[in-house]
Amino acid sequence: MLARRPLSFMLACGALDHVLNPAPSSTGHRLDSMKAMPPQSFYFSLMLCGLMSLAFSFKEAAVATPTIGCSCSEVERDALLAFKANVKDPSHRLASWSPRIDCCKWSGVVCRSSKANNATLFQVQHVVELNLSNVDYKHTLRGEILSPSLLNLTQLQLLDLSGNDFEGTPIPHFIGSFQKLKYLELSGSNFSGVIPSQLGNLTVSQNWLSVVNMLPSLRELYLHICGLTYIPSSFNFHLNLTSLITLGLGGNNFNSTLPNWLWNLTEMSTLHFYSSSLFGPIPMEIGNLTSLISLSLSFNSLSGSIPIELGNLTSLISLDLSINSLSGPIPIELGNLTSLEKLDLSYNLLSGSIPTEIGNLTSLISLDLYLNSLSGFIPTEIGNLISLTSLWLFGNLLSGSIPTQIGSLTSLTNLELSSNSLSGLIPTDIGNLTNLISIDLSMNALSGPIPSEISKLSNLKSLRLSYNSLVSVVSELHLANLTNLTGLALGENSRITISVDYDWVPPFQLISIDLASCIVGPRFPGWLRSQKSMLELSLSNTSIEDKLPNWFWNISSATIGIIDLSRNKFSGALPSSLEGMPTLEILILSYNKLEGLVPRWPIQINMLELSFNNFSGPLPSISFYFSSLQSSIHFGFELMLSNNQINGSIPSYICNLKLRGSLDLSNNQLSGEIPKCWQVEAARSLYFVHLGNNKLSGEIPRSLGNLIGLRSLHLNNNNLSGHLPPSLQNCHELVVLDLADNKFSGRIPAWIGQSLLQLTILRLRSNDLFGVIPPNLGELKNLQIIDLANNNLWEIPYSFGHFNAITSTSRAMDWINSPEDRLDGFEYGENDSISIITKGIEYYFSSTLYLVKSIDLSNNGLTGEIPITLGSLAGLQTLNLSRNNLRGKIPCTISGMKSLETLDLSFNNLSDVIPQSLSALTALSHLNLSYNNLSGKIPLGNQLQTLEDASIYKGNIYLCGDWFGLKERVDDGLKGYRRLAVVSSLRTMG
Repeated sequence: MLARRPLSFMLACGALDHVLNPAPSSTGHRLDSMKAMPPQSFYFSLMLCGLMSLAFSFKEAAVATPTIGCSCSEVERDALLAFKANVKDPSHRLASWSPRIDCCKWSGVVCRSSKANNATLFQVQHVVELNLSNVDYKHTLRGEILSPSLLNLTQLQLLDLSGNDFEGTPIPHFIGSFQKLKYLELSGSNFSGVIPSQLGNLTVSQNWLSVVNMLPSLRELYLHICGLTYIPSSFNFHLNLTSLITLGLGGNNFNSTLPNWLWNLTEMSTLHFYSSSLFGPIPMEIGNLTSLISLSLSFNSLSGSIPIELGNLTSLISLDLSINSLSGPIPIELGNLTSLEKLDLSYNLLSGSIPTEIGNLTSLISLDLYLNSLSGFIPTEIGNLISLTSLWLFGNLLSGSIPTQIGSLTSLTNLELSSNSLSGLIPTDIGNLTNLISIDLSMNALSGPIPSEISKLSNLKSLRLSYNSLVSVVSELHLANLTNLTGLALGENSRITISVDYDWVPPFQLISIDLASCIVGPRFPGWLRSQKSMLELSLSNTSIEDKLPNWFWNISSATIGIIDLSRNKFSGALPSSLEGMPTLEILILSYNKLEGLVPRWPIQINMLELSFNNFSGPLPSISFYFSSLQSSIHFGFELMLSNNQINGSIPSYICNLKLRGSLDLSNNQLSGEIPKCWQVEAARSLYFVHLGNNKLSGEIPRSLGNLIGLRSLHLNNNNLSGHLPPSLQNCHELVVLDLADNKFSGRIPAWIGQSLLQLTILRLRSNDLFGVIPPNLGELKNLQIIDLANNNLWEIPYSFGHFNAITSTSRAMDWINSPEDRLDGFEYGENDSISIITKGIEYYFSSTLYLVKSIDLSNNGLTGEIPITLGSLAGLQTLNLSRNNLRGKIPCTISGMKSLETLDLSFNNLSDVIPQSLSALTALSHLNLSYNNLSGKIPLGNQLQTLEDASIYKGNIYLCGDWFGLKERVDDGLKGYRRLAVVSSLRTMG
């Protein structure tokens, strides 16, 4: 007995197949089409899972043409009436099913007589088809099929109950007893339970192929999305499926290589194995399937090269190998597939150039080679593909110019060449492509003007030329004929000037506008007033020096979703409320000169970015619709208001805004305490919190530890006090913890090293912390910036030589650039900014933060010796141990700090000689050993020769040697011991 599966799942499987293989709509056509096949043909189609469809056609049809003077069998009529009595028919589809009418004339019923008998003038006809399929939910039959009366339809060959609602009842077992049934269709009819064994036990199991192999005349097999998990790589028995012409196994989970037995099915015309968890290479034996018309192996993990034997499949019309891991060049042999209409090799690892032989595929309608690593030029032969409607080459490494021959593709509707390295001019021949609907040449190195021939593309809906080096003046001449245009993207080019009349009324209604970094100003463009359907508007960095007109907030107010007007010189105040914009999701107005109060924002907004303006006053009170903010329609909110003059306290509603991504209120004049109401549910997706550089006071609230997804926390430069709350150890994902320049007291808690295992930046400088530095900090493998300066700490742990991220000289902080940490557009490199004091100067790092490796323990009460383990920190760039009470020698292992650029050991009690190994630090550019008890000869050589500032050795009276700025003298009291004295000009210093 083969394993069975619940039919509820199987029906879901079959839904797609039902779409791909729709049943004929008119009653009787299916069997008639079988009869119309060639006399010697033997047809057997099997569609399992949701469809549960079986269709057989034999060499000799056991039916004949209708005979005059025939009537349906009384037994069969009563059987149908019994069926009718058991179902609900609210739309009266079965109204014609009346005892007074011949059942052969009923809706959905087809009758035929048995073999003709010339001696009989009147014959009884038998029901051979019962087609009650439904495509309109208004006409759905409902209820249960309880009565086995249909078994009296002994000649039934077709039964179609698809598209009805049998209310979750099981498939009746008696259906498996129709001995002459050739076609069974039950898809979309809400049956449940298991598939009855009476249907032949053809259920999903590991033996499914063995069962199918018992059907030697099988012609078509569809098992799409059926949950199959096993497919044998080879047969241990004779293969009977040599008549198979269609094999559809897509959407399963085989986790296997392509099976060897496939290559014996030489009659096959259709092979679909999409999304089936296949891996390994495509065998060269695929070239045996010379009858193939359609081949789809997409959305798998196939690897290796594309076999050149595919060039043998000259009957191919559709070839889809997309979304795999195929590598190597595109075989030139594909140029043999002259019947090909669709070629999709996208989303692989293909390299090399596009072969010129691609020009042989003159029947091509769609060519998809995007998201590979193809290089070289676009071949001029591409101009031969005159039937092409879609050309998708984006996301490769293509270079050179766009060939002028592309102007020959007059059937083209989609031209996608973005994200390559194409250069040169946009060819004027592009004006020949009058059927173009979409053109995307963005993210290349194209230069020169935008050709005026663009104006000929009257069918164009989307024009994207952004991120190039175009220099052009765009006027009404370019745009006046583009009456269908809905998307315009010209942003981020070298210099594009939008030169249209202020009151110009365009002939189009744009949905998306991107003119970022174009010259639009100084006035705000008045032509936008006519655009009533905008969804997205980007005018960032467009040289506008104007006030936002009142009408701006009304245009597209019912549709606009994204507004970016950042990096201009907008002045004046915003409306007091933006709640009248019900679709606004993102509003970016940063880096302007806007002033006044922060407006009340609409409840559905996802991002409000008003940083770097002159907003003042308190944050808006929104308690009057606070309950709405907590509603389920608000999925997440980023609030960035840094670098303004906002004052007052942080309102408690901030805790409940379902924040996600970033909360940045830094560099304002906020005062009072940090709200204590943070909840896990409200801020589960909050990754970045920056409240630094304000006037906040009080303690860190324990509830802040509820932000379990937090990656970056900045509370620096405030008046916060108290101990670091243990609840912060719940923030296991913390990468940046900046609590510097506050009044925190107590010891550095050990839980930092135990729980914050992702920590990369730790800044606790300028607080009132004291005691031992926890040794387990040295076990934080990602830690690369440690700033504990200006506290009252005691000793340097030996474990500080174990920092994995600093012992390596490779670039660290990979979390900044790794895709998995780019959460909904949030990149730490753009949001995080910290200060590091090096060479006595305070530097701010943001986008280059990931390059910095620094330890600053200066101005503490550190005692003991410098651990020799610090010599393992080969990637360390800055080490500041100044202004402590360190004693002993400078360890010779310091030569291991090969990347060290700044070393400050000044104002300690270090003694003995300066190790010669110091000269091995070839990257050293700043050294300060002043005010210690060092003695002996100053080492020379390498980088030390370039350090000409005598003050770096000042305060070490027993140093000696030949060195720039110092002179040698003999001290009689030391009997010839040679020491160094600072020249008199330096004595006056200090």
